[in-house]
Amino acid sequence: MVSQRNKLGGIIVLTFFLLFFSQNVLAGFGISPPFFRNDNLTRGSYFEEKIYLVRGDPVEDSKVTITINVPGADNWIKIDKGTSFILPKGEKAVPILVSVQVPNDAPYGRYTGFMRITVEPKEVPPGQVGIALGARVEVDLNVTERKVFNFIVRLVDFLDSEEGYKWLFFFIPGKLTMRMTIENTGNLPVVPTKVHLDIYDMLKSKILESLNSAKIEGKVLPFKTDTVLAIFKTKLPKGNYWAKYKIYKGNDVVREGELVINIKERGSIPGYKGFTLLGAIFIGKERAAISILIVILAIGAFVILYKILKKFFDKRRRR
Repeated sequence: MVSQRNKLGGIIVLTFFLLFFSQNVLAGFGISPPFFRNDNLTRGSYFEEKIYLVRGDPVEDSKVTITINVPGADNWIKIDKGTSFILPKGEKAVPILVSVQVPNDAPYGRYTGFMRITVEPKEVPPGQVGIALGARVEVDLNVTERKVFNFIVRLVDFLDSEEGYKWLFFFIPGKLTMRMTIENTGNLPVVPTKVHLDIYDMLKSKILESLNSAKIEGKVLPFKTDTVLAIFKTKLPKGNYWAKYKIYKGNDVVREGELVINIKERGSIPGYKGFTLLGAIFIGKERAAISILIVILAIGAFVILYKILKKFFDKRRRR
């Protein structure tokens, strides 16, 4: 009985001791997400992800130490803040950017391990107790020779557009612009193969135009999320319309839906840049236009050279 009382008394004393002296004890620590993984890396790939360090009661500065243990890939992994830095007091959630750069000669295979993150008081006054808290980030990286072309369309909308107009004897069409936010989940740069529109009146009673994208501007790099623009040529006058869209990856539709298109009067959108005559003719055909220009320049150069040589030989004959 005495022994049990002594144990109970010791526990109580220890509890009060910790409560009294451990003013620097961190009141909870966690990470989100608790993993760093990618299954579609290939040689030369770059991948990054934000991981948040979360503290429950950040009343003081804390020191963070990170150790990386991923056999074969330790040197590929970098942290933007380094492996030792300070978490300032008052900040509950602090992001770190973890990245991996796969060497061009990396052996194919899976690389697994972890990153251990330790948080402790920056300074512990004499006579007080400092407690270090830790968390573990699981690492799973796969370097494959497979080329993966894949993406997810996250958001779609239309920018306001102006109606087309006549210039001399020509009609210059209006410029419709669809903005797409795309997440690249593969290891190759991506862009949708094409975008198709069926444009209806506001009652959806009649198809007024069926359009394929004349051009898609921009590309999304591997493992990034970015915006690309699909450009269309329209003859529709100002007004509001319903557009049913389909976004393609190869022959597959990866997203479809309906949106309202707002076409405004020409000159009503500040800073708006529509088509020029040549722009409307050659949009999406830039390579063909360059090829034609090269051929024209080559023919011109040949004609000029021919005339120069002809004059030269004519003079020699006269002599």
